[in-house]
Amino acid sequence: MDNRNGVIKGNIDDIHRVVNGIKGIIFDVDGVFTDNRVPEGGDSKMKYRSYYDGQGVSLLRAVGIRVCLVTNEKDASAKHIVDVVEKWNKLPSSLSAENPNGWEHVRLFTDVGGEKKSAVAEQWLNECNLEWNDCGVMGDDLVDYSMFKLAGFRSVPISGELVLQDEAHFISRRSAGNGAVRDLVNFILEEKGINSLGLPFQ
Repeated sequence: MDNRNGVIKGNIDDIHRVVNGIKGIIFDVDGVFTDNRVPEGGDSKMKYRSYYDGQGVSLLRAVGIRVCLVTNEKDASAKHIVDVVEKWNKLPSSLSAENPNGWEHVRLFTDVGGEKKSAVAEQWLNECNLEWNDCGVMGDDLVDYSMFKLAGFRSVPISGELVLQDEAHFISRRSAGNGAVRDLVNFILEEKGINSLGLPFQ
């Protein structure tokens, strides 16, 4: 079924029930927040992401949905997302000593691939007192499948690999690094009956 944010697969009543119960979202990074391309041969790996997606993360946090990122990248290759998450967690709306009722921090795990992704994701879920059924996952390739198969709600960018698209409940309208995360967030908010215009934005 087509939706303005993407393609929905499965029984729409079941999906509506699951999405309304979502309390946390776990994202892969490259191929989800970035377009999965890197220039080779230089001293650093330049990667591109969309501010639309960053705003989407803020919208999730504003409605109390916990956010976790899990990536196989490490060291210099992960610096871009380490810096971004640090910036998100320092926003004025974020939980801090000055703002004890602020948004929960975004959790980032680096240097984690394959089956280990589901293990660290489960560690995070336990810390948040959440279950897999309370959680959505957005991934793009086989390295994300260990998390994907456990999640209550599975999503993938339109640019993601077909093997994950075949298993997904939601496929974004926009590609990775170009608004795919925001498409998912917009869909979740609409399913929950929340107007994003009434939420704080940063």
